[in-house]
Amino acid sequence: MLAAILLWQTGAFAQAPKPAGTQQGQGRPNMPQIGHLYGKLVDAKTGKPIEYASVTLLKQRDSSLITGMLTKPNGDFSLENLPFGPMILRVNFMGYTNLQKKVQITPQTTEQDLGNIKLTQNVKTLQSVEVTGQKSAFTMGIDKKVFNVDRNLSSVGGTAQDVLKNVPSVNIDLDGNVTVRNAAPTIFVDGKPSTLTLDQIPADAIESVELVTNPSAKYDAEGMSGILNIVLKKNRKAGFNGAVNAGIGTGNKYNGGGNINIRQGKFNVFANYNINANRNWADGTTDRSNYRNNAAADTNYLFQNSNSTSKPMFQFGRFGVDYMLDNRNTISVAQNIVAGDFKNTEDLLSTFSDKTHTITGKSDRLNNNKFSFRNYTTTLSFKHTFAQPNKEWTADINYNKSSNSRNGDYLTQAQNPMGTPLGQAMLQNNTSDGKTTFMTFQTDYTNPVGKNGKLEVGAKATIRDYTSAYNVFDKDTITGTFVPNPLLSNHYKYNEEIYAGYANFANTIGNFGYQAGLRVEQYVYAGENEGTKYKPTKAVPGLYPSLFLSEKLKHDQELQLNYSRRVNRPNFFQLIPYRDYSDPQNQREGNPNLKPEYTNSFEFSYVKNWGNSNFLGSIYFRNTNNMISTISTPIGADTLLTQYINANRSNSYGAELTMKNQIIKGWDVTSNVNLYQTDMKVNTNGHNFNNNGFSWFAKINSETRLPANFTFQVNATYQAPTIALPSSGGGGGGGRGGGGGGGFNQIPSSAQGTIKGFSTVDVALKKDFLKNKAASVTLSLSDVFNTRQYELNQVSPEFAQDYIRKRESRILKLNFSYRFGKFDASLFKKKKRDQGSDTQMGDPMQSF
Repeated sequence: MLAAILLWQTGAFAQAPKPAGTQQGQGRPNMPQIGHLYGKLVDAKTGKPIEYASVTLLKQRDSSLITGMLTKPNGDFSLENLPFGPMILRVNFMGYTNLQKKVQITPQTTEQDLGNIKLTQNVKTLQSVEVTGQKSAFTMGIDKKVFNVDRNLSSVGGTAQDVLKNVPSVNIDLDGNVTVRNAAPTIFVDGKPSTLTLDQIPADAIESVELVTNPSAKYDAEGMSGILNIVLKKNRKAGFNGAVNAGIGTGNKYNGGGNINIRQGKFNVFANYNINANRNWADGTTDRSNYRNNAAADTNYLFQNSNSTSKPMFQFGRFGVDYMLDNRNTISVAQNIVAGDFKNTEDLLSTFSDKTHTITGKSDRLNNNKFSFRNYTTTLSFKHTFAQPNKEWTADINYNKSSNSRNGDYLTQAQNPMGTPLGQAMLQNNTSDGKTTFMTFQTDYTNPVGKNGKLEVGAKATIRDYTSAYNVFDKDTITGTFVPNPLLSNHYKYNEEIYAGYANFANTIGNFGYQAGLRVEQYVYAGENEGTKYKPTKAVPGLYPSLFLSEKLKHDQELQLNYSRRVNRPNFFQLIPYRDYSDPQNQREGNPNLKPEYTNSFEFSYVKNWGNSNFLGSIYFRNTNNMISTISTPIGADTLLTQYINANRSNSYGAELTMKNQIIKGWDVTSNVNLYQTDMKVNTNGHNFNNNGFSWFAKINSETRLPANFTFQVNATYQAPTIALPSSGGGGGGGRGGGGGGGFNQIPSSAQGTIKGFSTVDVALKKDFLKNKAASVTLSLSDVFNTRQYELNQVSPEFAQDYIRKRESRILKLNFSYRFGKFDASLFKKKKRDQGSDTQMGDPMQSF
């Protein structure tokens, strides 16, 4: 059905009407005035700066004044709070020829550096520069796609998980594990690795999501299906502005927060805070048949039923300052503080049966635990832009420190077939403490070459230290004291270092464009558990080339062909040979012999733009060697052990179609379909089998603008049945931060399984009111039909298992937000009204 809709849209969107109210030569109505033009005036002959020259900005339509200023002693000028649309920049100074430049502010080009503008003496010249661009649901670069998610209503008051559920191409499971084209990407926050999980990032703090399905050598080589970068909001509007928001949801869910930004002169100060308390529940069942010795006479059965609740509270704070030394040099400092506290409970009932399905016994395990974490991130950045357009140098230092602790009790009661307790219950206490230090150092330099060429070089160092102590104590039923259990306890630490450098060169010849790059990464790893050390990996540099080719066609069309080599390195939890007994019937164990998996990724794309409509079609092929997967084997009468292995290979290929179209005036639809085939071959430790299958994934986002400032959105997702592929261990940023009560609460995945299909529909209605739509109320309902759940079916000669997991997903939320702000320079004591070099002409009380 979705494919039919896409085909119908393809034939229909050529006649799509233009946005109402938009005319040639005019900016868009009701759009914020956030444009910023800056540059420097210099003498064309001597190169010296020209001070106190008049710089004014006029409307192109009628030459009426918008704003203006006098250049500073160093020749700098900066014009802010500019509306969208075409304008004329006029420069006048006694003894020099007057100069005019055509400029245009669009949603995509709000910040523009006009470079060094040269004025000539006694020579009449007229130069013209025009910058254009249009905002769309997604934009295509030669190696990056950007999805604008700031208008998504169903995620208001939620987390990054809620945002990503509605981003085209992205799929997210019940535990927050993210896949793109059926493989796990590497997740960044503001272009940097992060120890935060998705449910620790408020949706209201996110500006956009960047998806790089086949990254160039500029990006980290980690991640099978590319890079997913979550860009946080950062305001640079002049004056002061901000917003407050609050919300409530069914099932004891609350959220609130606010942000404020102040910019005056050379300083931009910003801060925001969000709190989120979303109580939720989960339940699930495991139905397993164990075939001992492959004989029917030895068959037994296990049925598990789990009910759990979680009471999390997240707090997210962020503040920072940008200091503009001048128009081309900026120093930024930012601090993130994130905290989380959880109270989790679980009741896991296990029922054991013999070959005739006669119940032979039961075990009821109650788990209560408290978990908390603290996460601090400090970022120091420097950016220098040169007078030559597109030439810049950046340097960044990122320091992250986090800690977590857990304290919980397991109470296990054996029962007879009727459910009557047998003997005294076994009480077990567990405590854990973990600490992480994570640092990155990065510098990048971009230099234009010739008319269209560009050279990019950079270096990066990543250093991570992690320590954890997990202690388990069993209560002695006679003395009442707690005795350490060394079998279940562990104390481990590891150090991981990655040193990288890259070079990219891009150029165009007519309509043909190319980009070639090479990244070199040196990976060093060492770890130990309970005093047993694991030797560091050999520091052998890995080479990761990339190649991008593009051809621009007539009628705003473009073809792209690209290739890159990727790596996914096993993490410590996959390597450590510690066996997790938290659920005695479902044990897990690491594998110290795991190897990194390497992926060769190819992609061919076609993009077409029709006015406000966009179409992107891609076919891709991904070959992975030594793919990290899991296998499950029975041990004992009723226990399943899951271990990490390297599959021989995995091939994945498919086609993805994405399109945004304005069906009729006021109704926009974005559709995404991914059709893919996955083939996996495993031959290790006596296991020899293949797992392959075809599947497809589809997503539709619909937005309708209604009268009286109402907006209605519908987001629908469908995932067809697919073979199970384990989540990547190297991505970071995914998963849940609360932790559950043992192994049952984490979704398993295996090279042996098939995941059943699922569908979900979210709806939301928003009402804007007050002047300039400063206030809004949003009512949203997630998973309208309550159909979102996870089901894994596994079959092997030793066992067959059906695993079903359901989290609370149908949630009704009501959120309110209020935006405020003015450019009011009188708020700042240092403001001098008579100083033309610091004061823009025009209305100083311009609202945002």
